[in-house]
Amino acid sequence: MNVPDSPAERAVGRLDGWAARIRSNPAQVAVSVLVAALLAGGTWLAAQAGGDWLQSTRLETRSMALTVEEVRHLYQDQAPVALDLALLEVRADAFQDASDAVTSRGLATPGSRLAAAEAATLRKTAGELRAGLQQAGSSLLSADYERGDHGYAVSSRLADALTLTGADPQGVKDAVADGDARAAWALRLAAMSVVAAAAFVVVRTAGNRHRAQAATGPHAQGTPEGDDDVGLVPQPWQERTRAQRLAAAVALVAWLLLPVLTAAQLVLSSGSARDDAESSRRATTITGSLLASQLYSSFALRSQQEQVQLGMLSLARQFVAVGDDVPGQPELAKADAAAASTWAQVAGAMTAPPTESDGVPADVVAMVTSEPADYDRLLAAQHEAVDSSQRRGDAANLMTLGLLLAAFTATAAALARRPGRGGTTATTTAALMAATALAIGVVAVVRSLA
Repeated sequence: MNVPDSPAERAVGRLDGWAARIRSNPAQVAVSVLVAALLAGGTWLAAQAGGDWLQSTRLETRSMALTVEEVRHLYQDQAPVALDLALLEVRADAFQDASDAVTSRGLATPGSRLAAAEAATLRKTAGELRAGLQQAGSSLLSADYERGDHGYAVSSRLADALTLTGADPQGVKDAVADGDARAAWALRLAAMSVVAAAAFVVVRTAGNRHRAQAATGPHAQGTPEGDDDVGLVPQPWQERTRAQRLAAAVALVAWLLLPVLTAAQLVLSSGSARDDAESSRRATTITGSLLASQLYSSFALRSQQEQVQLGMLSLARQFVAVGDDVPGQPELAKADAAAASTWAQVAGAMTAPPTESDGVPADVVAMVTSEPADYDRLLAAQHEAVDSSQRRGDAANLMTLGLLLAAFTATAAALARRPGRGGTTATTTAALMAATALAIGVVAVVRSLA
């Protein structure tokens, strides 16, 4: 009796002894059920992951629509009239200061009286406008957003509005994360099915070698006496003739290809679904960014136009005062010039782009402040996601074709057990089909990585 000398030889000996005690039919049933269950579980999880990714696109569309509507309502409906109201109050202060500068010296000139009247008119107009807007429900004009310079905290109002709008950007991230987690488990189950199938072949091969060395009776090869092979898994080591062993080997290759190609198909189809959802979300982001930035730019442009108009009004008053010698016009021109200087600071604060320090989420800040260069970057990323989805989808379709060929290979291999030329032809056909299925799988993987 020879005792193994090294730990490796002792481990191999124990593997051979353990494998030899495994009966063929129970092992076939167990591994077949296990592989089928793992692949079914992986397929179900992959389908659930696809549903999560699809749900993320719905949530993204809804969140983007609500966010853009709040941006539109603020920059198109509320902020412009708040800007007009602030301008009225800034001008009223400037005219009142011009009048007070004269009356404080105990004087009363036509210019001072005109300035005082203009200040009173502007304050009355501002008061009526404010009352009407507040009655209409303009939340920006509430005391919470008033500034000491007659301006309004537009960005702070945007931050508060977004917290109440019902948009759920975190829900989008959670849906994507759930899909990724389920896809990862689908991949693990598919990989386990491949390992289980390969482990069965390795163990059964080792067990057959042990029996071939130890058996002396008529059942040295084949199944144990009284244990008819159920044929769930091709086992070439149990066949008696060379032709049958070759046919069974081809069938075994096809049987191993089924979990391998199925696992690859799951990975590719899941990747395609994820990339497709990502491209949809990116397209929604691009659309929302275009709309939000246009709304903000229009509001900022209106402020600049009002600054120009106020400066031109001051110059026009000075021209009238010099050319026509109209009483009081120099004082009014100086008041408009002072108002234009103050107004530039007030409007600059109101039209400043929102920041995270204002409480506005970073993704909304990026939308509102986006520029053409950002759109190019976003479009490039969206196109890359579309291309990746298409590549993986095409590769998954090729992998499905490989699966069909592997299944047909098993059928052809069953016919190959027939004796004579028909069996040889069937074996050759099955071998070609198995090789083609493997080649298609390799091509599919390479295309997905291109």
